[in-house]
Amino acid sequence: MKCLECSGDKFEEKKCRFTPEVKGEEVEIIVPAMVCVKCHTPFMNDTQMNQMRKAAADAYRKTYDLLTSEEIVHFRNLFGMSQAAFSNYLKIGEASIKRWETYFVQDASQDELIRLKCDEAYAEYSALNVHWKSHSPDIYSGKRCFSWELFKQAVKYLIGVTKSPLFLNKALFYADFKHYQLYGKSITGTRYAHLEYGPCPEQYTNLFNFMLQENMLIQTEGHTLNTIEPANLTIFSASEKEVLESIANLAKSDGGKKLLKMSHQEDAYKNSESMALISYEFAKNLKI
Repeated sequence: MKCLECSGDKFEEKKCRFTPEVKGEEVEIIVPAMVCVKCHTPFMNDTQMNQMRKAAADAYRKTYDLLTSEEIVHFRNLFGMSQAAFSNYLKIGEASIKRWETYFVQDASQDELIRLKCDEAYAEYSALNVHWKSHSPDIYSGKRCFSWELFKQAVKYLIGVTKSPLFLNKALFYADFKHYQLYGKSITGTRYAHLEYGPCPEQYTNLFNFMLQENMLIQTEGHTLNTIEPANLTIFSASEKEVLESIANLAKSDGGKKLLKMSHQEDAYKNSESMALISYEFAKNLKI
């Protein structure tokens, strides 16, 4: 092989920066190439060219929060499936699987299909989303639609002053019910259920697991949850922020132990059946 620029015949493999175009957009990648020792012009063999195409496609995917080729392969391997079996499972052509695992970018609807059929937490979140949207605001949601964004930010804020999910759940309960008592609407639209350890957000385990998977939270020793980044309190109204701050102040001294103990004495808990949803009507008699 000779260099097309200087006719040199000595090359070294080095990592080089390129800006190829994917779907009309430039992406920046660093991949191996053969570099002319004399003039430093980079060239690529077939293997390196394929590596560049794949890296460019994955860089584009990451920009738009699409599954990378490695992630798609991971899901297929997780199920122990060949490309043919995986395509049959997804009900799409085998050629599509082969392309996605190399350097052809799937569109958003195809990406959604893969996640729904392969990612348990994502599928559970999608089912929850359908569940929330199929229920109009009522007395069990605090007269407002559930807001995933408000719930996430409330979790991020209150998690800093509570010792574990057990205490966090009580802080969320009191924040929503206190705001309903004062203003006639909950903060997040969350429905709460009567569980053994007190009032808890409906399907809270799935909600927290999804936040963990999406790297919004991390889990440390002793099942403690911590936030990756601070809560964005600007999305809350003045009254919502005031109530959240008041609950946080109550929980600071003991990590939420007092809130846990009090929650078992609330009419909302004592007068509701095990596993049943709790009506916000009970907010009028809160003990805080």
